[in-house]
Amino acid sequence: MASGRRDLAAATIALAVLLVLFLPSSAAAAVPSIDATTATEGHCGRPLGLRFHLKSGYLYVADAYKGLMRVAPGGGEATVLVTEVDGVPLRFTNGVDIDQVTGEVYFTDSSMNFNRSQHEMVTRTGDSTGRLLRYDPRTGKAVVLQADITYPNGLAISADRTHLIISSTGPCKLLRYWIKGSKAGTMELFADLPGYPDNVRPDKKGGYWVALHREKAELPFGVDSHLLALRIDADGKIIEEMRGPKSVRPTEVVERKGGRLFMGSVELHYVSVVTRK
Repeated sequence: MASGRRDLAAATIALAVLLVLFLPSSAAAAVPSIDATTATEGHCGRPLGLRFHLKSGYLYVADAYKGLMRVAPGGGEATVLVTEVDGVPLRFTNGVDIDQVTGEVYFTDSSMNFNRSQHEMVTRTGDSTGRLLRYDPRTGKAVVLQADITYPNGLAISADRTHLIISSTGPCKLLRYWIKGSKAGTMELFADLPGYPDNVRPDKKGGYWVALHREKAELPFGVDSHLLALRIDADGKIIEEMRGPKSVRPTEVVERKGGRLFMGSVELHYVSVVTRK
């Protein structure tokens, strides 16, 4: 056990976090407050998940209020594809990912009772009305793959395209839904987490990066540090962790060439770039 702890400690990312502001300070200061944008987001929409289908160039958008949408390769106005499934409206469309071979789109509806502006209620009430859905662009039809999920959030398709990894935010878990093989159509626990997960993105080794909004148990007042993200291997084991200031609460971590990590947040007006050593 001590050896395992040393290995994890050795894998912990050094605090070499470079906060790169892609907006000039004057522009960042002009951005409306989070509360102000939340008050009107139901009218304007709130994109939460974005994925490109590489072959077609289409960008699929999971918008919390507008449903599943698609933007053509040349840009322009988004086309709304799905607003309800099986007669039940999408109330809190959240995560999205795409099977790059078939073009099928997998996405989540986090709750049938609460919308995004009420997201804290989904956790507080233990709401378990979330759904995992699939849209087939060949038929234009969407179906429910799994119902009665507790706060399904971000999701990612596995490298071998046999299953999906889904964040279950309230219970602090990752779930695995099998889309192929002898277990197809079943869901199981993939990993217990020490914090509340948001988006899940693949790493470069067949595993996943999971952004944590906050830990289950935050460190005492005066200690400005908490978990920002975890790297999980293909077997559901935590193999790397990243800590940073409590003012940073990432919603997504994306790994690019050279191991650099790009971190996004709904609470900050910039993108963070993390250089791993």
